[in-house]
Amino acid sequence: MDLPKFGNIVKGLRRYYPVSDSSIEELVLHLNEWHYPKNHFLTQTGIKDNHIYFIEEGCARTFFFAGNTEVTNWFSMEGDITFSSTSFYHALPALEYVQLLEDSLIYKMPIKTLNKLYETNIDIANWSRVIHQEALLKMQNLRLDRLSLSAKERYEKFITENPGLAGRVNLGYIASYLGMTQQHLSTLRAEVRF
Repeated sequence: MDLPKFGNIVKGLRRYYPVSDSSIEELVLHLNEWHYPKNHFLTQTGIKDNHIYFIEEGCARTFFFAGNTEVTNWFSMEGDITFSSTSFYHALPALEYVQLLEDSLIYKMPIKTLNKLYETNIDIANWSRVIHQEALLKMQNLRLDRLSLSAKERYEKFITENPGLAGRVNLGYIASYLGMTQQHLSTLRAEVRF
């Protein structure tokens, strides 16, 4: 098995849980390689998606519409997974879009295949449990930060927790994620130097 080919994915799998080599080898047997261009949509609202996506190279954002306004609610980079929450958890049409922000190397797997792995591989099941716990905690912290931190503090925290992402992502997407206008974020960037 050519695990170095999946270097970022392997690091991502082990970021929160010590997945064994044998479990990783079993997982990657089910991954299909795809190259997608910048701005490609992996998922679209209203359409059920049957896949989970592992990002080897590239960057993505998850967003939805609130009226006519796009609201970015997640970023995914090398080593991360991304998917439609409603399709993944309930086999329903997506409520959000997942858009690639760079030309990307993506490995995708059918959700039903991953669910079968959960039944037969405790390592994969535990990895999934832990990564979903971490995502839930991150979403909860983001919500609390919006209620308790100033815009400047939210931006500083974002930069500290996501080194390098600001240089890869449209400023408007970051502003939306942090709950502020792009103009306000531009002003803050001039004040905050890392």
